[in-house]
Amino acid sequence: MSIKTKIAKLGAVVATGAALTVLGSGAAFAGSNGQQLKFYDHQGDTYSISVAGYNQNGQWTTACFNTPNTDNYIGGWWWKGDLTWTGHSQSSCSGYDTTPQKWTTVPVSQSSDWWGITQ
Repeated sequence: MSIKTKIAKLGAVVATGAALTVLGSGAAFAGSNGQQLKFYDHQGDTYSISVAGYNQNGQWTTACFNTPNTDNYIGGWWWKGDLTWTGHSQSSCSGYDTTPQKWTTVPVSQSSDWWGITQ
């Protein structure tokens, strides 16, 4: 076997190992430093929610999310610890409150990435 062939095979093994490490790491860290929110609108009258709580870095954060569906996955925002939320009758957290302020405690770690909140 030539030197070129040995180097090529070694490179393939290293590349495969690196790819497996990257692909496997997503599942290993799922839900390990906060959760994303899943809002279930069983009343059918809530078109946005305002949320306040701690993010994955331990910083107090507030945000408004439109919730046009019955099941609303609010991805890209990670929460942990004490969290409050209020439902609103219109998008952009306007209109009247459909759900008065509610509290929940979002676990730092769980097997899923999603923490469910419902009216």
